[in-house]
Amino acid sequence: MMRKLPRTVSTFILSVILGTMVWFVAVREQNPPVEADYAPAIPIEIENLPPGTVIFGDVPDRVQLRLMAPQTSWDGISPAKFRAWIDLAGLEPGLHEVPVRVQVADAAISILEKRPATVNVRLEKLLVAGVPVRIEVIDSAPIGYIARAPVFAPITTTVSGAAPQVSQVSYAAGEVYLRGAKETVHRTVELSARNANGDPVTRVVLDPARVTVTVPVEQRFGYRDVSVRVRVKGEVASGYWISNITVSPSTVTLVGNPSALRELPGYIETMPVDVTNATANVTERVALDLPQGVSVVQPESGESQTLGGVQVTIQVAAVEGGQTVQRRVQFQGLAETLSAVARPPQVDVILSGPLPRLQSLTIQDVQVIANLFGLGVGTHQVKPTIVVPESLHVESVMPETIEVQISLAPATLTPTPTSIPTATALPAQTPVTPTVQPVQ
Repeated sequence: MMRKLPRTVSTFILSVILGTMVWFVAVREQNPPVEADYAPAIPIEIENLPPGTVIFGDVPDRVQLRLMAPQTSWDGISPAKFRAWIDLAGLEPGLHEVPVRVQVADAAISILEKRPATVNVRLEKLLVAGVPVRIEVIDSAPIGYIARAPVFAPITTTVSGAAPQVSQVSYAAGEVYLRGAKETVHRTVELSARNANGDPVTRVVLDPARVTVTVPVEQRFGYRDVSVRVRVKGEVASGYWISNITVSPSTVTLVGNPSALRELPGYIETMPVDVTNATANVTERVALDLPQGVSVVQPESGESQTLGGVQVTIQVAAVEGGQTVQRRVQFQGLAETLSAVARPPQVDVILSGPLPRLQSLTIQDVQVIANLFGLGVGTHQVKPTIVVPESLHVESVMPETIEVQISLAPATLTPTPTSIPTATALPAQTPVTPTVQPVQ
C-alpha cells in the first residue's frame, strides 16, 4: 500500500502540469502575445542630481519602448502605466553613461527593448555669480530731440549654470528701441548674458531675466513741435461748401531763434489757399507762414527749409448740409492743483448733417474736449475729442492737434465769511447762433 502512494502522487502532479500546459496553450490561442513598438515615447525623469552640480549639455528626455503583451493588454496600454528615469546619485563632475530605467504597472507587459538604453550625462560644478546690467539704446531720437542716458533697475543680475559657461559671462545686456518717440520711453527689456567681446553666452540662467528701463527723451533747445493750421482765402462757388480740409504733415518740427519759437501759439499757419469760386477739390503744395529766423526741419534729411511746404487738400462738395463752427477748447481730467492753457484756444469744426439741425445748433451742442488725464506740468500735444449731436458728423477739425501748457495752479486763500451772503441771480447769457451756409 505504501509503495503505491508515491506513484499516485507523481501521477497527480503530472496531470496538473499537463492540464496547466493545455490551459496555457488554449489561453495563448485565444489571447496571443503581440510584440511591437509603443508610441508615444515615455518622458525620462532625472533623479538625485548631486548637490552643487548642474547638467551641462543636452540629455535625451524621452525613451522609445518595444513591448510584448497579450492583445487584451495592448488595448489598455497608456503612457500613465510607465515611468522612466535616470538616477544620478553619487556621481561626481564629469561625463557619465547612465542607464535608463523603466517600470510598468501591468505585469502582463514585458519590456523587450529601450531606445536609448543608456544616456550620456555631463555634470559640471554649479556656479552662481553677480554681473552688471548694460542697456543700449539702438535707434536715435527724432530730429530735434535728444535721448538721455537710460535709467534702469535693477542694475545687477545673478547668472547661474555650469562653471565653464558662467565664468565667461561679463555682463547682461538689454536693448531698447525708441521708435520715433518724442516723450520719455518706458520699456521692460529682456536680458541676455554676454562675454567680454559682447557675444552671447548660452546655457546659463539670469535672475532677474528682465529689467525696467526709462529713457528720457527731451526736445533740443531751439526746436519746437507745432501743429499746422490751413488758412483759407475766398468763398467757394454758390451751392458748394468746404466738406473737409487735410494737411500732411499735420505737425512739423521748427528750428530757429528760441525767443521766436516761444512766441508761437502752438501752431503755425500756411500761406493762404485761395478757394474762390471753387467747385472741385483744391490740392496744393503750400508754404508755411514762418516767423523771421525760424525754419522747418525735414525728417528725411534732418536739414531745415525756410518755406517748409506742406500738402493741403481742401475738399469742395455740393451743399447737402454743412457748417463750420468755432468752439473753445475745454479740459477734462486735469488735476485740481494744475491749470492749463490751450494754443490755439479754439478750433474750427467742420460739420455735416441735416440742415435744420445745423441751423438750430447752440454753443452747448458742439464741444471740443482735451483729455488731460494723467498729464503733468509741461507742454503736451493733444488731439481733442469733438462731441456733437447724434445726427451730425464731424468732417474735419483744424488744427487736428493742439498744444496744451500745464502749470501749477496759483494758491488761493479762502476768506472766512463774516455774514451770510445774499444769493443773486446770474445775468442771462445771450445764446450764440452759428452762421449756416444756405442750401441751394
